[in-house]
Amino acid sequence: MGQQRMLDVLTAEWDDVADQLDPESFTRLVVLVAELQDTSDSETSALIAEDIASLLGDVLPVTHPVRRALAEPESRFQRPMVDWQQVSTGLRDRLTSSAPRANLDRLRAVDSLDAHQVEAAGGDPADPDLIRLPSDTGPDRWPAFQFDAAGAPRELVRTVNRQLHADADPWGAADWWLGPNEWLGGVPAELIGRVEDAVLIEAARDDAAEV
Repeated sequence: MGQQRMLDVLTAEWDDVADQLDPESFTRLVVLVAELQDTSDSETSALIAEDIASLLGDVLPVTHPVRRALAEPESRFQRPMVDWQQVSTGLRDRLTSSAPRANLDRLRAVDSLDAHQVEAAGGDPADPDLIRLPSDTGPDRWPAFQFDAAGAPRELVRTVNRQLHADADPWGAADWWLGPNEWLGGVPAELIGRVEDAVLIEAARDDAAEV
């Protein structure tokens, strides 16, 4: 298996791959792509690529271009070097662009904090239970509704974010919080403190189960 070839084909065929995966497999793929983006170690990157290959090899049909790339033989004498930065950036861009552009623009426009502001209030910017939205033009941002008046992370929001798999799909989690919810009769972020915490948690659990 040529890892560069397999990942290049995955990047090119991202939308088709996403359409063919069940929610659990897609979430796992997104997590692996995030891990690939976050590491700078080539050995770790190669292991993550093997995990991606194993995942896709189990769920995609044998005729799929990614499966065909997985089946391509690799020479024992000339193993191509993988440009991990290029590969991970390409996959990240495909993942980000797969969300509707209008939603991204709307979500980026909401009040938010930067990493220094999160840290200043005692929060951890690396907390996987906080929504962190990447920016095309600057540093990552954390939507402000996740924090109370003193700047501390709301435990309710962290709980709901776990239900929404915010670490793997921050855009989807942010869209749930900031978009109208017919069952709740309002925008969830605006209902914090106005309805019982259990109601928001249950609504998120039900919506996540339907994805």
